[in-house]
Amino acid sequence: MVTKETRIKQLLEQDDVHWRWRWGVWFVGIVVTIFVSSASPKWVPFSTLVLFFPYLCLEWRKTKLLLTFNEERRYSRLIYFEFASLWLQFVVYLGLVIGYLAESLSLPWLLGIIGGISTLTFGVSRFLQRRIRQIDPAH
Repeated sequence: MVTKETRIKQLLEQDDVHWRWRWGVWFVGIVVTIFVSSASPKWVPFSTLVLFFPYLCLEWRKTKLLLTFNEERRYSRLIYFEFASLWLQFVVYLGLVIGYLAESLSLPWLLGIIGGISTLTFGVSRFLQRRIRQIDPAH
């Protein structure tokens, strides 16, 4: 098990390595969203959804780093489950946006469902963080 100070140092080092990439993705995403919205406002939800994929890549790198902190099986399972919930959220959002683009889902319903899923995901994440801290107090 790694101490809390070492964990924080490693996480901050990883953030320092990826800060340019993270800001670059946000900048390019905003430019693409503005460009797409000026061309066709219908594609704005899809272009913003595409921005979520690089975030998943960064979260995967963070997940791999978190797995090095503790070798306990329950800890690993919860860390993987947290990443899997983000991946599932991405897939559900993608399905919703495809439904919207196919005109089987209206924009108010799309936004309402996305808001509900975001709230649910936030709650699950908080629950998982509490469970992980029970297993590993230094998390």
